Amino acid sequence: MSDCIRCGGSLPDGAPFCPWCGRKQIRDQARKKRGNGQGSVYKTASGKYRAVVILNYYLDESGKIRKHTRSKDFEKKKDAIAALPSLAASPRKEKRKAVTFKELYDLWLPTHRAGKSTIDCYKAAVRYLKPVWDQQIPDISVDDLQECLDDCPRARSTKANMKAVVGLVYKYGIPRKYVPDNLNLAPFLIVEGESAAHRVSFSDEEIEAIKKACGSIPHAEDILCMIYTGFRPSEFLALTADSFDPAAQTLTGGSKTNAGKNRAVTISPKIKAIVERFAASGGYLLKNAAGEQWDLKDFTENAFYPALEAIGIDNPLVEIAGGVKRHRITPHTCRHTFATLMKRVPGAMKDKQELIGHASPEMLMYYEDAPLDDKRKITDLI
Repeated sequence: MSDCIRCGGSLPDGAPFCPWCGRKQIRDQARKKRGNGQGSVYKTASGKYRAVVILNYYLDESGKIRKHTRSKDFEKKKDAIAALPSLAASPRKEKRKAVTFKELYDLWLPTHRAGKSTIDCYKAAVRYLKPVWDQQIPDISVDDLQECLDDCPRARSTKANMKAVVGLVYKYGIPRKYVPDNLNLAPFLIVEGESAAHRVSFSDEEIEAIKKACGSIPHAEDILCMIYTGFRPSEFLALTADSFDPAAQTLTGGSKTNAGKNRAVTISPKIKAIVERFAASGGYLLKNAAGEQWDLKDFTENAFYPALEAIGIDNPLVEIAGGVKRHRITPHTCRHTFATLMKRVPGAMKDKQELIGHASPEMLMYYEDAPLDDKRKITDLI
């Protein structure tokens, strides 16, 4: 028995209305058994009960919010409800540990169904991707891969196989969470004989604009230093104060190839004061807002591109291959510019090769160490 909430009269058990005054009685609603994010159960057209959990949300190519879900059908509703926790906590890891290109290639190769001759071609081609073998997948840029194709001394068919291997490895890694969703760099790669519009250097006018912006526009000095040292973007972001030798006036860094590993680059007079100031602050030469090493993507989006826009350098999106679009200028453009500047000044080819760390292992067999004075003549002139 209970009492009416208005008149206080006695009510029969379960009475929705008071028989004395007619007031509708308000009951405590049963608490939900599941909170938000714990999944849901509904009856399907087939008569079964479907348990559904939302794993995560993502943006599709049109910018709409989509969701990844996992579901399973059951004959009884109680079984579907009981299964929700196990669906939300799948034994399969949704995120994998970071892997290198070579590690992912080694995982992919045994799964690929192809004839022996095709597999042999892929095995031969992947040798020329060695500069990125030890790089973690998220850290590899399209320019790093393109450089491997450009440096390959073999015929066009080998370069086509290199591009094919990259595509197959990335396609294997995406659904297995080794590669970020929708990140397949293969369509960006240009095989010799196709468009070469990706090889872009800063013009003389653009370099002068960057010089004038130093000291007034954030990160203009960063770009200028990258232009006059020739390090790959990821290599330059890894340089620290300890990489700088004030006596020899060199920066030592690089890690991707035998030619480029721990190479000493003499510092051009045009950036000497900037490098000395960067090194004097300790830690990484280029630091993010937290004083830590820049992530390459973060540096590109939040430092490099905004600096170009502030300087007034046009950087439109251009179509480079198969309808794929990317910015005309990327951080790797600084390295291309360094190579272009070196072509204009006299100097032994072996010295230039060692400065940029751009020689293949086969070519290095014929090189001797280049004295710093010989390298300095080149960097002083560019």
